[in-house]
Amino acid sequence: MNTVNKPPAPYPSRQKLAAQDRSLPGLVTGKLRRALDAMVWSGARRAEAAKAAGMTDHGLRAAFKRPHVMNAYLREVEVLRANERARTIHRLAEIRDAANNMPAVNASKMLLESGETEAHRRGAVQTPGLIVIVEGANARVHSAKPTIDVEPVRGPDRSRDDGADG
Repeated sequence: MNTVNKPPAPYPSRQKLAAQDRSLPGLVTGKLRRALDAMVWSGARRAEAAKAAGMTDHGLRAAFKRPHVMNAYLREVEVLRANERARTIHRLAEIRDAANNMPAVNASKMLLESGETEAHRRGAVQTPGLIVIVEGANARVHSAKPTIDVEPVRGPDRSRDDGADG
């Protein structure tokens, strides 16, 4: 059998160059990971993060439509929120002991509480079905309204019940 062995190409193909540093299917790696890290950890806007990672803004926006990308982003935001929590508590203590600075206190409270509400929102599973509301002993009992029984009034030409003609 005669097989021809081709020597390796002196340069990578166009497809191989395009696929370099691209995320694998279902994973967030390469340029996409760098863009997400720039957004979460450096506070970069989406367009700036995309440019820093070597992506287009449209490409990063389209990536956010995929569930695994959005989940990776939200996980990183939760890690950032957890990391900032201790610093926020220390800052609240400083503000408490210093001058009246209510806007900073309110912002810190919101930051601390938003992590809890996000976790509750994502942890709660909502399924369609029946909702049963159990009220306490002081609940009002609604009495049923009386049923009104009405007999139809028959005209002179509709005196028979069987509906037969003539």
